[in-house]
Amino acid sequence: MIHIRIFVFLLSLLSLVGLVHAEEKSENIIVGTIDTIHSNVLNEDRKIWVHVPKPKAGRGPEKSVYPVVYLLDGSDHFHSMMGLMERLCRGDGYPCPEMILVAVTHNNRTRELTPTKAGSVMAPEKIQENSGGGEAFSAFLEKELIPYINAKYPVAPYRVMVGHSLGGLAVFQTLLHHTKLFDAYLAIDPSLWWDNALTARQMEAAIKDGRLTNKSLYLAVANTLKNGLQFDQARSATDNGSAHIRAMLRVADMLDAQPQKNFHWKWKYYPEENHGSIPVIAEYDALQFLFDFYKIADTERLYDEKVDGALELKQHFEKVSQRLGYQQFPKLSFVNMMGQHFLNEKKLKNAHDFLELNVKNYPNNPLSYEGMGDYYQAAGEQAKAKEAYQQAVNLDANSRAKEKLEKLTK
Repeated sequence: MIHIRIFVFLLSLLSLVGLVHAEEKSENIIVGTIDTIHSNVLNEDRKIWVHVPKPKAGRGPEKSVYPVVYLLDGSDHFHSMMGLMERLCRGDGYPCPEMILVAVTHNNRTRELTPTKAGSVMAPEKIQENSGGGEAFSAFLEKELIPYINAKYPVAPYRVMVGHSLGGLAVFQTLLHHTKLFDAYLAIDPSLWWDNALTARQMEAAIKDGRLTNKSLYLAVANTLKNGLQFDQARSATDNGSAHIRAMLRVADMLDAQPQKNFHWKWKYYPEENHGSIPVIAEYDALQFLFDFYKIADTERLYDEKVDGALELKQHFEKVSQRLGYQQFPKLSFVNMMGQHFLNEKKLKNAHDFLELNVKNYPNNPLSYEGMGDYYQAAGEQAKAKEAYQQAVNLDANSRAKEKLEKLTK
């Protein structure tokens, strides 16, 4: 069922692109920018693909900041990840907040994504000379790329790292050795077999010293079983062909057996997906898991007049803010919609509480005061309604409140 949903989503996205081209033949669809920065650490130029959410109507003059997703093998996975984020990461009522996507391309992925010099999974004894540059790549991320993104884009302090295959190996190595660099990690069918399952051995030390506290991890495991091997046989297999899945299961079993305090983690086996097909479905599942604290559990409850919906919404975003490490408010347009709903239902107390929440959260937005003006007018407090509408007009002379103020004045 999930496969069908994602297929339909991507198909609809392509259809939408076609429609836009048909209607706006003279314009291009721009989904991001390509930045080039010079790395002193790596002594080379690096290209990154960046997608920033478009400002949404009704947000007002308040500056928005966004968590950042850092995606390895960016030229391969940028479009699928960007499409999913555009659909899922929209704020209130959706699984995750709006986020910036930074897709990192590679000049030599084997060199950059491996922690040591080692051989391939099928020929471990034959050392790949261009491997083992992972620490230098980590220094590039920490000392150059992340500061560059922080300086140029409207970023929040919360960061997510995503990698597939060797990129997933780099995700685990970052989690283990540069743990504080990111808050959440997604490893998609990672090459944990590297260097005789080095990462599994290092995980034992991480579990003992508690360095994973307050981090999140999603591990996606594809079906790479060979020669008729069954899943429950993979753990005890000894052949090179099963080394890939065996190493991941070793790490998963280790974490399952020794739960870590405040380490939010999950692994999932995808029996119908292979190493190449797993990224999109894993990205979809992981975004929802890594941000399972974000989505409002029951939006219908907010419409119950017997519930203090405004207070519950406020408390929910206080918890979200604490988890993300920066202040998050419910969207102004969403809260205004709730207030207008209760005005239409003539539930003035509920309407007041929602609309007042906007004034507190967005004191520089004309819609906040227009909403309060609507409330005061419904409550028969004409003087206060005029005052609220006037505040809206003072902030924006073209505010819709101008017409409402003129009607009240006449």
